[in-house]
Amino acid sequence: MQIFSKNRAKKVLDEGAAELSESEINYALSNRERIINKVLKNASLAPYISQVKTLFSLLQDYVKGDYREIPWWSLGSVVTALLYILLPLDAVPDIIPIAGFLDDAVVLKLCLDMVSKDLEKYKLNKVASTNNEMDADL
Repeated sequence: MQIFSKNRAKKVLDEGAAELSESEINYALSNRERIINKVLKNASLAPYISQVKTLFSLLQDYVKGDYREIPWWSLGSVVTALLYILLPLDAVPDIIPIAGFLDDAVVLKLCLDMVSKDLEKYKLNKVASTNNEMDADL
């Protein structure tokens, strides 16, 4: 029996992306530590910690105006996935042992899969920016 399907996760991401606002981006950023702590403390989310940190870096750079090369839908999916982790009463409440965090992991994994090309572009841009800053210091 599948508790939370990939189709349901896609619906969550699509709906969240369609309703994205700047205030939700800021809300996700202001809850960065809470979300990261929740990821670290859960076995089904912990393997994604480096990706979650990259998502937060992307959001921070977007808000600062340092990186705007991401489609609004992808940005909305990222914010939705991060905030979904934060919600204790989502599709499968987090108080239910094991199963409570599985839906969080399904939403996060699907988001990472769907925005993978955008994340790769962001990471390449980040490396190029770092290299340019190092060259300027020489």
